[in-house]
Amino acid sequence: MATRVISPAREAWRKGIVPFLKFSWDKEPVIVVSCLLGSTLPLTWLLTPNSYWDKVKSDADKIPNKYPTPIRYVEGKTAEPSSV
Repeated sequence: MATRVISPAREAWRKGIVPFLKFSWDKEPVIVVSCLLGSTLPLTWLLTPNSYWDKVKSDADKIPNKYPTPIRYVEGKTAEPSSV
């Protein structure tokens, strides 16, 4: 019967996430850093409490988004344009 060789990465993964990260950091630190940075945004979005998002939404509702249409120059009805 042939014995199966387990790769060091798979062996580290079986021990847990911390040994796997230590092994990966020793081999490819750039990939580990990019994976950690790439996972921060989704994790912070999932971990942010709903009270914060409710506050952001209420603050956005307070900002006006409909502005009056400026009066165009019409000869005889309005004064001459001052910005020309």
